[in-house]
Amino acid sequence: MKTKLFKIIPLLLVAVILLTGLCSCETSTATSTATTRTITDMYGTELTIPSVINRVIATGPVETQLLYMLAPEKLAGLSADWNGDPSLISDDYKTIPVIGNSSSGSFNFEAAIAVQPDIVFEGKTKNLEKDREKFGNIPVIGVDAGADLLTLYEQEIIYIADILGVPERGEALLAYYHEAMNYVEGIVGNLTDAEKVRVYYAEGSDGLQTDAVGSWHTNLLEYCGGVNVADVEVNNTSQAVQISMEQIYTWNDVAPIDMIIIGRSSQAATYQIIMDSPDWQLLSCVQQGKVFVRPDNPTSWFDGPPGYGQILGMYWLVNLLYPDKTTDLDLNAKIKEFYADFLHYDLTDAEVAALLANPS
Repeated sequence: MKTKLFKIIPLLLVAVILLTGLCSCETSTATSTATTRTITDMYGTELTIPSVINRVIATGPVETQLLYMLAPEKLAGLSADWNGDPSLISDDYKTIPVIGNSSSGSFNFEAAIAVQPDIVFEGKTKNLEKDREKFGNIPVIGVDAGADLLTLYEQEIIYIADILGVPERGEALLAYYHEAMNYVEGIVGNLTDAEKVRVYYAEGSDGLQTDAVGSWHTNLLEYCGGVNVADVEVNNTSQAVQISMEQIYTWNDVAPIDMIIIGRSSQAATYQIIMDSPDWQLLSCVQQGKVFVRPDNPTSWFDGPPGYGQILGMYWLVNLLYPDKTTDLDLNAKIKEFYADFLHYDLTDAEVAALLANPS
């Protein structure tokens, strides 16, 4: 009997060793497989990316805004520096390295690679081939914020939130976004043509540049029920056009310009030029002080660039245009909510007031 046991025990030990080895191999394979996953980007290209993303960049400002809103702790570089005075962000994010901006041609590939991103988001198909060549083994994911950079953000929010592993943050941003759109549409849908506010959008150091009707730089204005007075034919509606005071007077003669909004320039300086100039003072809206700069700390709510800050900008602009029709809106509360939840900063009442104020 003892002889049989001595023969069986070694066989059992061998079996255990073999089984242990098999289990180890399966675990290792499973772990190895779990380190990557295969995705299809928003333009149909299949890519292999890390399963867990810890560091991410985008080549343009629109997607960079979204990355900051969804996962600031993962944002390794800025595609453009913060607008204006970037005081209204946590100190944790003020020193994120600037890696340039593909929209302006200033993107720095060496600086971008140096921040060691796990993945890169690119919002323009024309740049994908070059980007993939420059970034080598770092996956470049093509994404799409929609053709009008305002009302078609939903799919990009869902897609990027999933890639980053933060779907619940994407759902929260979508909820705020949909609520803002519904509110604006409820106001604008009840406006008559006669009630709509006529707006000149002033750009450039002297205010004599603007964006024509149909430009994505002014689509927020039209969405919120404003009338862009710059109804002129241009070759490229995405670029600002140079105009003259005589042209502004002509638009004002057709029907008075009710309001001027300043953006994409040195706003305080342009504001002062418009308010002090005898030429501009011929407009009744300037005489009445109806000249406004768009909030841009840390990113623009309107334009320069258009992007995800416009989600909050919907509330701001519809209230600016139609204060008598938005008396039920607690704008300050909506601003604080957006900053706390998506810009990761708790505003004081004084900071809200400063955001909404014109230059002194």
